[in-house]
Amino acid sequence: MGGPISGPCVANVLIGSMPAAVVGDMCVCVGPPDTIVKGSATVMIGGKPAARMGDSTAHGGSIVLGLPTVMIGG
Repeated sequence: MGGPISGPCVANVLIGSMPAAVVGDMCVCVGPPDTIVKGSATVMIGGKPAARMGDSTAHGGSIVLGLPTVMIGG
């Protein structure tokens, strides 16, 4: 069971008024902290792959919330 992305994210890049999430950011989890492990292969934010809805986390989950009007390829 997963939870929201807790950061640190990239504070100077905002998507829907929220800092952009990238590979390596932490996620809330009922067990030990989880991390984003898969992101865009072509879009970098702060030098790291941008995280998108559907991308994987270390515990086997995936990102389920995001801003549907923002499309990040790759």
